[in-house]
Amino acid sequence: MNPNKRQLILVGGGHTHALLLRRLIEEPLPGADLTLISDVEAAPYSGMLPGHVAGAYTYDEMHIDLGPLAERAGACFVLDSAVGWDSESREIKLKSRASWVGQDDSIISFNTGSAPDLTLVPGATDLAIPSKPVPQLLDGWHALLKASQIRPDQAVAIVGGGAGGVELALAMRSQLPAESRVTLLPGTREILSAHPKAVRRKLERCLQKAGVNIAKGGRVTALRKDSDSRIKIELEANDRLDADAVFWVTWPAAPKWLRESDLPLDDAGFIRVHPTLEVIGQANTFAVGDVAAIEGLPLPRAGVFAVRMAQPLEANLRSLWAGDTLTNYEPQVRFLSLIGTADGKAIVSRHGWPALLNRTVWTWKDRIDQKFMRQFEAA
Repeated sequence: MNPNKRQLILVGGGHTHALLLRRLIEEPLPGADLTLISDVEAAPYSGMLPGHVAGAYTYDEMHIDLGPLAERAGACFVLDSAVGWDSESREIKLKSRASWVGQDDSIISFNTGSAPDLTLVPGATDLAIPSKPVPQLLDGWHALLKASQIRPDQAVAIVGGGAGGVELALAMRSQLPAESRVTLLPGTREILSAHPKAVRRKLERCLQKAGVNIAKGGRVTALRKDSDSRIKIELEANDRLDADAVFWVTWPAAPKWLRESDLPLDDAGFIRVHPTLEVIGQANTFAVGDVAAIEGLPLPRAGVFAVRMAQPLEANLRSLWAGDTLTNYEPQVRFLSLIGTADGKAIVSRHGWPALLNRTVWTWKDRIDQKFMRQFEAA
């Protein structure tokens, strides 16, 4: 830390901060002492994760190398997890080392993401593999692939019927042996409840054609290990299902350490921010991406919003630096979803649009994702 410079400390290596770092390479903040604290060296791009599981992208192709990115931006890179925050001392408590203490006028931005809450269902914390953090998901997936080489008739359950669960189920089905069994457990009577009816119907047919079983209507109530080391999935109405691996792709929850901080939180535990993305009641402190709950602007926790927050965050940091007035982030009212089906195709999902499902849509999605990742390549 340079006491003669003003600190800008980025906590978390999510999409918003990665894009901000890219912009700071192009146009640095004068007099900034920049730090990035991240629990991973390589940040996964969520748009390519199902494609990676389906074999369309390598590990490197779907990860942003944060260390070199931070170095090119002139930032100190700290590989550690944030586990606490004290606003009075400007202290960021870290998991593996001494706390990182900011100066009185330091600017802090949180972009620490979210993850499924496994504590709501008995046994899930010990037996389920969450979709986030992504390294944990990929470790579970690689272990499953290895096990399927020894015993091809693996039974896999994916809990969660949103776009993430559907894409993951199709991606896993495409890579596992024919003898394996993949079951999607949406917990409701419909998959993709936030999407248009035509999209839901087409993707349901895709799942059926690919050989993914859909167990509708039965919410998971418990996971238990049986005597032969398989997982017993208990559902409502006393239904049961056996599995060798359970992947948890449900609604995201806030990091638990936020509850012990003095940050203002909403009922779900996310950080309350003004539309300027500045934390309510805490000057010089921002929160962006999944971890932020914008007052008066309830938004889905989707990657598209994290990406779009980078520009207003940068603008407001520059305004704060110059002593100017901050401006509001104005999210798009409607957004486009392109959902891959792991067979060289993808579907367009947007209310008011036709539910196109073909190879051209996959090419479109692939070009968008590849263009996003090229931003982080060294010049």
